[in-house]
Amino acid sequence: MADIRFNINFKFLMKVIVSAGLLAWILSRIPVDSLVLSLAKCQWTSLILSFVTVNFCILVSALKWRPLLTVYGIQIPFARLLSFYYAGLFANNFLPSSIGGDTLRIYKVARVSGKIKEAAASVVMERLLSSLALALTAAAALGLVSKLGGENFICWVVGGIAAACLAVMGILFCCPFRENSKAGQWLCRMGGYREHPYVLGKVLLLSFLFQGLLVLANVFAFQSAGANMPLLNHFLYIPVIMAVSMLPLSINGLGIREGMYIALYSYAGLDQATALLCSLLFFTLVTVASLVGGVIIGLESIREALERNRHAEYL
Repeated sequence: MADIRFNINFKFLMKVIVSAGLLAWILSRIPVDSLVLSLAKCQWTSLILSFVTVNFCILVSALKWRPLLTVYGIQIPFARLLSFYYAGLFANNFLPSSIGGDTLRIYKVARVSGKIKEAAASVVMERLLSSLALALTAAAALGLVSKLGGENFICWVVGGIAAACLAVMGILFCCPFRENSKAGQWLCRMGGYREHPYVLGKVLLLSFLFQGLLVLANVFAFQSAGANMPLLNHFLYIPVIMAVSMLPLSINGLGIREGMYIALYSYAGLDQATALLCSLLFFTLVTVASLVGGVIIGLESIREALERNRHAEYL
């Protein structure tokens, strides 16, 4: 147990070092004065619109998760399911890396339904379909944008994401699995979704809507900083940035995401300070939105503590 705890703490520390190192390197290359000046000129109306859109993204995320749970008879009121998603987002932003948002969502659904394998299968399938929609969105934009700098790099990233998602789904839906182990039981639940193509199609369409809202939230963030970029550039860059930010190398993608904003938007002629500011603005808005999850976790902890006390008094 001590070794496991040490490994978790060591990985978390390494992620902190990576994030801090990348941010320090980025800030050393960008004039802080220009960053502060751009921040002072931000348009609050666009920032508010971006914040509202971020919350719509979370709403759609809960909507696309719900049908995957319903397939296995897990019926949870939408408001509570939405609270699980906010709690998971809070966990991603504020809790140690060993307590990821997806893990927390699985735990909460399993606690309500008693179906841990089905809960895990729903979360993983949602992630797979979201990643596939992300790659296809970027691929569509790539096909529409001509003479775009950095095409080779973007093509490799987009193609890699799409190929990985399709390969995993092909294995899950085509290979027979046996329920002779815990892993086998979980894989059977994943493969069971092939009998519900309508649900998968519905979730994929909602995933495209999610990607569109995610891009729109960034569009408003860029507009608040006075950077008016072609819409297709956002549809190409944002999915790639979000995909690379999911790599478990830093704290919630911090540092990696900012570097990707600077690298990709420089192809479109945007200065580094503005690209960094837009990245930090979007990250801040998501972080503020996730605080709702912190309130939910706190209230649930208080309620559980009160129930334990009442139970102890009854005994």
